[in-house]
Amino acid sequence: MALWAIEEVSIRQRDHEFDEWLWPHVFRKAEFILAMLEAKQPIRRIVRGPIVPEHWNNPELSLVAEPARDGLIVGRMDWHRPLLFVNAVSYRGLLSAAALAERQGHRKEAARWRESAAKLQQAWLRAFKPPESGNERTYISGLWPTGVESPARDEFRRGLEERWAELRTPDGAFREKPLWTYFEVADAHQWLFLGQPERMWKTLRWLWDDQASPGLYTWWEGKGEENTFGLWEQVRGWVNPPHVTPHYWTAAEMLLLQLDMLAYVDEAASEPTIIIGAGIPAEWLGRPMSVRGISTRLGEVDWKWDGRAMQVTVRGMKCAARLGAGFPPNAPVKVDFVRPEWMH
Repeated sequence: MALWAIEEVSIRQRDHEFDEWLWPHVFRKAEFILAMLEAKQPIRRIVRGPIVPEHWNNPELSLVAEPARDGLIVGRMDWHRPLLFVNAVSYRGLLSAAALAERQGHRKEAARWRESAAKLQQAWLRAFKPPESGNERTYISGLWPTGVESPARDEFRRGLEERWAELRTPDGAFREKPLWTYFEVADAHQWLFLGQPERMWKTLRWLWDDQASPGLYTWWEGKGEENTFGLWEQVRGWVNPPHVTPHYWTAAEMLLLQLDMLAYVDEAASEPTIIIGAGIPAEWLGRPMSVRGISTRLGEVDWKWDGRAMQVTVRGMKCAARLGAGFPPNAPVKVDFVRPEWMH
């Protein structure tokens, strides 16, 4: 996940010196993924930094991964072994590292990491079956942000449908209040990428109507407070905390989702393609609207809808542009490209 975040910043920064500073960290992290993929013995590392007191003596505290199995990392998320999640984010990490390596001229490392990512994806697809495919963490990572399941999109959609039917009422509300709100926002992101924004909107509206602190747009994790270290129980504003809040994983998921609702790069497309307004509902289209400065991997995107046609400006690489599912299929799209300073 760190490699993905690093590369998303790097590709926008377009700063060679910044990339040079990042390179040793990217190299170390990518090579550690390969080490976990090849592990014959458990891998342990000393934990540095604060540890929640109840976990001080947990023997698994230093365990990063068990021996690899069937071409997959057997790693840990929290105290679980969500096989498909761990390997999905590792796949994305290798691709992100390879992208930065290529820009820095490290072609040998980039090729090795891309080759390993391709093998990891095939192992992931073979493992995408019960019981692992039923783990909820699989459905917070398959399309967004990793893209690992792109070759099995229909199967992934069926899994999401099953999860929806299990957790939701017929009108889209939650049968029970979810404990892990970041899971639900990430789930909504999958529906956006699948071209079904109506599912995404049901999640968003439910969360906007059920905030941890109404009007502050904050959400929660779990039941009760567990991260206070016995020092700051009342700092978050609750005498008897019903959950961990505010939760910044949820905040990040929510912000990134709403940005992608405006414009995002479809990395599964056969050519570089920006999807415009994927989260815009059809009922908004009767009036003009405009968006400026959406940052993507291909450059900054502006768009203007006049009620009938779409004008897109990309300050970056030449690419295709496609409108989201809410727009009329025959709506005209005109794309202008502006060559930014970093391309000179």
